[in-house]
Amino acid sequence: MKAPTRALVVEDIDSWVYILDRAARRAGVSEVIVCNNLSMVSDALRSARFDVAILDVGLDADDDLNSDGIKALEMIREIDGLGTRCVLITGWQGGDRMDLHADAQLRFGVDWAYMKEKYEAHTVIAKLTELLEQAPARRLSEKTPMANLCAEVRPFQFEDELLRTLKPTGGIQTVYSLVSRLLSSAIPMTAMDPARPMGQERDGVWLGIYWSRALASAIGVTLAPAVGAPGDESNVPTDLRRLLPGDVEPDIIESVRERNVHGQLWELPGLDRDRFPG
Repeated sequence: MKAPTRALVVEDIDSWVYILDRAARRAGVSEVIVCNNLSMVSDALRSARFDVAILDVGLDADDDLNSDGIKALEMIREIDGLGTRCVLITGWQGGDRMDLHADAQLRFGVDWAYMKEKYEAHTVIAKLTELLEQAPARRLSEKTPMANLCAEVRPFQFEDELLRTLKPTGGIQTVYSLVSRLLSSAIPMTAMDPARPMGQERDGVWLGIYWSRALASAIGVTLAPAVGAPGDESNVPTDLRRLLPGDVEPDIIESVRERNVHGQLWELPGLDRDRFPG
Protein backbone atom coordinates (compact mmCIF):
# COMPACT_ATOMS: atom_id res chain seq x y z
CA MET A 1 0.00 0.00 0.00
CA LYS A 2 1.33 3.41 -0.94
CA ALA A 3 1.96 5.67 2.03
CA PRO A 4 -0.37 8.70 2.33
CA THR A 5 1.08 12.07 1.42
CA ARG A 6 0.26 15.64 2.44
CA ALA A 7 0.65 18.88 0.52
CA LEU A 8 0.56 22.41 1.90
CA VAL A 9 -0.77 24.99 -0.55
CA VAL A 10 -0.09 28.59 0.48
CA GLU A 11 -2.15 30.79 -1.83
CA ASP A 12 -4.64 33.64 -1.34
CA ILE A 13 -6.40 33.70 -4.73
CA ASP A 14 -9.35 31.27 -4.96
CA SER A 15 -8.88 30.40 -8.62
CA TRP A 16 -5.25 29.47 -7.99
CA VAL A 17 -6.17 27.51 -4.88
CA TYR A 18 -8.41 25.37 -7.09
CA ILE A 19 -5.70 24.95 -9.76
CA LEU A 20 -2.94 24.02 -7.31
CA ASP A 21 -5.15 21.74 -5.23
CA ARG A 22 -6.17 19.88 -8.38
CA ALA A 23 -2.57 19.59 -9.59
CA ALA A 24 -1.41 18.24 -6.22
CA ARG A 25 -4.16 15.61 -6.11
CA ARG A 26 -3.49 14.52 -9.69
CA ALA A 27 0.17 14.12 -8.72
CA GLY A 28 -0.94 11.64 -6.05
CA VAL A 29 -1.29 13.74 -2.89
CA SER A 30 -3.68 12.17 -0.37
CA GLU A 31 -4.49 15.34 1.59
CA VAL A 32 -4.18 19.02 0.72
CA ILE A 33 -4.15 21.74 3.38
CA VAL A 34 -4.74 25.28 2.06
CA CYS A 35 -3.53 28.41 3.85
CA ASN A 36 -3.96 32.00 2.68
CA ASN A 37 -1.96 33.81 5.37
CA LEU A 38 0.96 33.32 7.75
CA SER A 39 -1.23 32.65 10.77
CA MET A 40 -2.86 29.71 8.98
CA VAL A 41 0.56 28.42 7.92
CA SER A 42 1.74 28.50 11.52
CA ASP A 43 -1.35 26.57 12.66
CA ALA A 44 -0.91 23.98 9.90
CA LEU A 45 2.74 23.38 10.77
CA ARG A 46 1.82 22.81 14.41
CA SER A 47 -0.52 19.98 13.46
CA ALA A 48 1.12 18.18 10.55
CA ARG A 49 4.23 17.43 8.56
CA PHE A 50 4.07 17.92 4.77
CA ASP A 51 5.76 16.07 1.93
CA VAL A 52 5.50 19.02 -0.44
CA ALA A 53 4.62 22.70 -0.05
CA ILE A 54 3.48 24.93 -2.92
CA LEU A 55 4.05 28.52 -1.91
CA ASP A 56 2.85 31.73 -3.54
CA VAL A 57 5.55 34.21 -2.63
CA GLY A 58 3.08 37.14 -2.65
CA LEU A 59 0.29 36.76 -0.08
CA ASP A 60 -0.36 40.43 0.61
CA ALA A 61 -1.16 42.94 -2.13
CA ASP A 62 0.40 45.70 -0.03
CA ASP A 63 3.64 43.77 0.52
CA ASP A 64 5.97 45.07 -2.19
CA LEU A 65 8.80 42.80 -1.05
CA ASN A 66 6.71 39.60 -0.95
CA SER A 67 8.03 39.00 2.56
CA ASP A 68 4.99 36.99 3.69
CA GLY A 69 5.57 34.26 1.13
CA ILE A 70 9.24 33.99 2.00
CA LYS A 71 8.38 33.97 5.71
CA ALA A 72 6.16 30.94 5.09
CA LEU A 73 9.13 29.17 3.49
CA GLU A 74 11.33 30.15 6.44
CA MET A 75 8.79 28.76 8.91
CA ILE A 76 8.73 25.41 7.09
CA ARG A 77 12.52 25.15 7.11
CA GLU A 78 12.74 26.07 10.80
CA ILE A 79 10.31 23.29 11.74
CA ASP A 80 11.06 20.53 9.23
CA GLY A 81 14.53 21.30 7.91
CA LEU A 82 14.83 20.21 4.29
CA GLY A 83 12.36 17.37 4.75
CA THR A 84 9.50 19.20 2.98
CA ARG A 85 9.97 19.65 -0.77
CA CYS A 86 9.20 23.31 -1.48
CA VAL A 87 7.92 24.82 -4.74
CA LEU A 88 7.73 28.60 -5.19
CA ILE A 89 5.18 30.18 -7.50
CA THR A 90 4.56 33.82 -8.27
CA GLY A 91 2.55 36.10 -10.46
CA TRP A 92 4.27 39.14 -8.97
CA GLN A 93 5.20 41.72 -11.56
CA GLY A 94 7.17 44.11 -9.35
CA GLY A 95 10.91 44.13 -8.75
CA ASP A 96 13.16 41.31 -9.93
CA ARG A 97 11.49 37.94 -9.50
CA MET A 98 14.65 36.06 -10.38
CA ASP A 99 16.53 37.83 -7.59
CA LEU A 100 13.72 36.95 -5.19
CA HIS A 101 13.85 33.27 -6.10
CA ALA A 102 17.65 33.19 -6.06
CA ASP A 103 17.71 34.72 -2.58
CA ALA A 104 15.12 32.20 -1.32
CA GLN A 105 17.14 29.35 -2.81
CA LEU A 106 20.35 30.56 -1.19
CA ARG A 107 18.85 31.06 2.27
CA PHE A 108 16.28 28.28 2.53
CA GLY A 109 16.63 25.82 -0.33
CA VAL A 110 13.91 25.63 -2.98
CA ASP A 111 13.20 22.48 -5.01
CA TRP A 112 11.48 24.20 -7.94
CA ALA A 113 10.09 27.59 -8.97
CA TYR A 114 7.84 28.77 -11.80
CA MET A 115 5.83 31.75 -12.95
CA LYS A 116 2.03 31.75 -12.98
CA GLU A 117 1.78 33.26 -16.45
CA LYS A 118 3.67 30.23 -17.82
CA TYR A 119 1.53 27.68 -15.99
CA GLU A 120 1.03 24.37 -17.77
CA ALA A 121 -0.84 21.73 -15.81
CA HIS A 122 1.00 18.70 -17.16
CA THR A 123 4.40 20.24 -16.38
CA VAL A 124 3.45 21.09 -12.80
CA ILE A 125 1.80 17.71 -12.19
CA ALA A 126 4.85 15.89 -13.53
CA LYS A 127 7.19 17.89 -11.29
CA LEU A 128 5.03 17.41 -8.20
CA THR A 129 4.86 13.66 -8.93
CA GLU A 130 8.65 13.56 -9.14
CA LEU A 131 9.07 15.47 -5.87
CA LEU A 132 6.58 13.22 -4.06
CA GLU A 133 8.37 10.09 -5.25
CA GLN A 134 11.65 11.48 -3.91
CA ALA A 135 10.19 12.76 -0.63
CA PRO A 136 10.60 9.63 1.58
CA ALA A 137 14.24 9.09 0.61
CA ARG A 138 14.93 12.82 0.93
CA ARG A 139 13.48 12.95 4.43
CA LEU A 140 15.47 9.94 5.59
CA SER A 141 18.65 11.24 3.98
CA GLU A 142 18.39 14.34 6.13
CA LYS A 143 19.01 12.13 9.18
CA THR A 144 16.67 14.23 11.29
CA PRO A 145 16.06 13.11 14.88
CA MET A 146 12.38 12.46 14.13
CA ALA A 147 13.22 10.32 11.07
CA ASN A 148 15.61 8.29 13.22
CA LEU A 149 13.03 7.95 15.98
CA CYS A 150 10.25 6.57 13.76
CA ALA A 151 12.60 4.16 11.92
CA GLU A 152 10.53 2.18 9.37
CA VAL A 153 7.11 3.35 10.57
CA ARG A 154 5.30 5.70 8.22
CA PRO A 155 5.78 9.26 9.49
CA PHE A 156 2.04 10.06 9.36
CA GLN A 157 1.15 7.04 11.47
CA PHE A 158 3.95 7.64 13.97
CA GLU A 159 3.24 11.36 14.39
CA ASP A 160 -0.53 10.87 14.63
CA GLU A 161 -0.08 8.35 17.46
CA LEU A 162 2.20 10.72 19.36
CA LEU A 163 -0.22 13.61 18.89
CA ARG A 164 -3.18 11.53 20.04
CA THR A 165 -1.54 10.22 23.21
CA LEU A 166 0.85 12.99 24.27
CA LYS A 167 -1.56 15.81 23.38
CA PRO A 168 1.28 18.34 23.08
CA THR A 169 0.52 22.04 23.49
CA GLY A 170 1.57 23.53 20.17
CA GLY A 171 0.93 20.30 18.25
CA ILE A 172 3.49 18.40 16.23
CA GLN A 173 5.84 21.41 16.24
CA THR A 174 6.34 20.88 19.99
CA VAL A 175 7.16 17.21 19.49
CA TYR A 176 9.64 17.96 16.68
CA SER A 177 11.35 20.61 18.80
CA LEU A 178 11.62 18.32 21.82
CA VAL A 179 12.89 15.34 19.80
CA SER A 180 15.45 17.54 18.06
CA ARG A 181 16.79 18.87 21.37
CA LEU A 182 16.75 15.43 22.98
CA LEU A 183 18.37 13.36 20.22
CA SER A 184 20.60 15.69 18.21
CA SER A 185 23.73 14.24 19.86
CA ALA A 186 22.60 10.61 19.48
CA ILE A 187 21.82 10.27 15.76
CA PRO A 188 22.18 8.29 13.60
CA MET A 189 20.27 5.60 15.51
CA THR A 190 19.03 2.08 14.75
CA ALA A 191 15.83 0.89 16.42
CA MET A 192 15.87 -2.51 18.10
CA ASP A 193 12.51 -3.16 16.42
CA PRO A 194 12.35 -0.93 13.28
CA ALA A 195 8.75 -1.97 12.56
CA ARG A 196 7.67 -0.80 16.03
CA PRO A 197 10.43 1.47 17.30
CA MET A 198 8.40 2.97 20.14
CA GLY A 199 5.40 1.78 22.09
CA GLN A 200 3.23 3.18 24.85
CA GLU A 201 3.85 1.23 28.03
CA ARG A 202 1.58 0.52 30.99
CA ASP A 203 2.27 3.82 32.74
CA GLY A 204 1.57 5.87 29.59
CA VAL A 205 5.22 6.50 28.78
CA TRP A 206 6.35 6.07 25.17
CA LEU A 207 9.50 3.94 25.14
CA GLY A 208 11.96 2.99 22.42
CA ILE A 209 15.29 1.13 22.48
CA TYR A 210 17.93 2.12 19.91
CA TRP A 211 21.60 1.75 19.08
CA SER A 212 23.27 5.14 18.77
CA ARG A 213 26.16 5.11 16.34
CA ALA A 214 27.11 8.59 17.50
CA LEU A 215 27.43 7.45 21.13
CA ALA A 216 28.48 3.85 20.33
CA SER A 217 25.95 2.68 22.90
CA ALA A 218 22.44 1.33 23.31
CA ILE A 219 20.04 4.05 24.39
CA GLY A 220 16.50 4.28 25.69
CA VAL A 221 14.20 7.11 24.65
CA THR A 222 11.12 7.98 26.71
CA LEU A 223 8.41 10.53 25.91
CA ALA A 224 5.57 11.35 28.26
CA PRO A 225 3.12 14.11 29.17
CA ALA A 226 4.72 16.49 31.65
CA VAL A 227 2.43 16.86 34.64
CA GLY A 228 3.17 19.77 36.95
CA ALA A 229 6.74 20.30 38.09
CA PRO A 230 9.35 17.79 36.87
CA GLY A 231 10.00 14.97 39.30
CA ASP A 232 13.28 13.30 40.17
CA GLU A 233 14.91 12.94 36.78
CA SER A 234 17.23 10.22 38.05
CA ASN A 235 14.31 7.80 38.62
CA VAL A 236 14.33 5.09 35.96
CA PRO A 237 10.87 4.62 34.39
CA THR A 238 9.31 1.34 35.51
CA ASP A 239 8.75 0.01 32.01
CA LEU A 240 12.31 0.80 30.93
CA ARG A 241 13.76 -1.16 33.85
CA ARG A 242 11.35 -4.04 33.22
CA LEU A 243 12.58 -4.48 29.63
CA LEU A 244 16.27 -4.66 30.56
CA PRO A 245 18.44 -7.50 31.89
CA GLY A 246 18.84 -7.46 35.64
CA ASP A 247 22.47 -6.35 35.53
CA VAL A 248 21.79 -3.29 33.36
CA GLU A 249 21.51 0.04 35.17
CA PRO A 250 20.42 2.87 32.85
CA ASP A 251 22.19 6.22 33.12
CA ILE A 252 20.35 9.39 32.19
CA ILE A 253 22.07 11.38 29.44
CA GLU A 254 19.55 14.09 28.69
CA SER A 255 16.22 15.35 30.05
CA VAL A 256 14.19 17.85 28.02
CA ARG A 257 10.85 19.48 28.62
CA GLU A 258 9.03 21.27 25.81
CA ARG A 259 5.76 22.82 26.90
CA ASN A 260 3.70 19.93 28.28
CA VAL A 261 5.86 17.05 26.98
CA HIS A 262 8.84 15.53 28.76
CA GLY A 263 11.56 13.50 27.03
CA GLN A 264 14.47 11.55 28.49
CA LEU A 265 17.50 9.89 26.91
CA TRP A 266 19.10 6.94 28.76
CA GLU A 267 22.36 5.10 28.15
CA LEU A 268 21.96 1.31 28.39
CA PRO A 269 25.51 -0.04 28.80
CA GLY A 270 24.47 -3.68 29.20
CA LEU A 271 22.94 -4.06 25.72
CA ASP A 272 25.38 -5.15 22.99
CA ARG A 273 25.38 -3.98 19.38
CA ASP A 274 24.45 -7.47 18.14
CA ARG A 275 20.99 -7.05 19.68
CA PHE A 276 20.17 -4.50 16.96
CA PRO A 277 19.58 -5.07 13.21
CA GLY A 278 22.07 -4.00 10.58
